[in-house]
Amino acid sequence: MFQLRKYHGDRVQSLTYDDGKKPFSIGIIAPGEYEFGAIKKEITTVTSGKIEVWVEGDEKWKTFEKGETFTIPDHKNFKYKVNEISTYICYYE
Repeated sequence: MFQLRKYHGDRVQSLTYDDGKKPFSIGIIAPGEYEFGAIKKEITTVTSGKIEVWVEGDEKWKTFEKGETFTIPDHKNFKYKVNEISTYICYYE
């Protein structure tokens, strides 16, 4: 049900909960630039800090701050740029 995931030399970490109904993760990101791939659609809300996001097919980066939500379509690569410790909650569909 719970799974701790670490990426990019432990600089990005998330705790995922999956009960087979509505999986989600909460995470923390250290300053840096990171690349990921979405298997499922990801709906992410920034809970502290600021995350710059680039999604495959987009022309430019978009910035999201505390309380703002963005969506990553399934089967898309995406990048994060973070200048300060930032946190999020992400729901998978």
